[in-house]
Amino acid sequence: MLEVQIITGVISVFFLATVFEAIRRKKLMEKYAVLWIFSCLIMLVFSIFPQLLFKISEILGVFYLTVLVLFSVLFLLSIILHFSISLSQLSENNKKLAQEIGLMKLKLEKNKDEPKNKQNTGA
Repeated sequence: MLEVQIITGVISVFFLATVFEAIRRKKLMEKYAVLWIFSCLIMLVFSIFPQLLFKISEILGVFYLTVLVLFSVLFLLSIILHFSISLSQLSENNKKLAQEIGLMKLKLEKNKDEPKNKQNTGA
């Protein structure tokens, strides 16, 4: 049991360090990092105090550890869903901005061509 605690503790610390490094390098925004930091800290607490996991399962009336694993997977799936929604919104915003830039470039080219046409016809 102690080996499992050490392994999960090291994995938790590794993920926590990875999240903080991603924040430091500006690859992960703070508002998204909160969920990952929270998950890593929970995993670290459960690796240090595994009896907490059993106490929580008793309080919830869950007698099979697989049900707690299912809850963990559902939590992670909710995080993935949240990020998928955010990614979809950002993708849609990117598409709209690209279309607006295209229209602005088209208007700019038309405006550049108009003075030349007026000068050629007036002379």
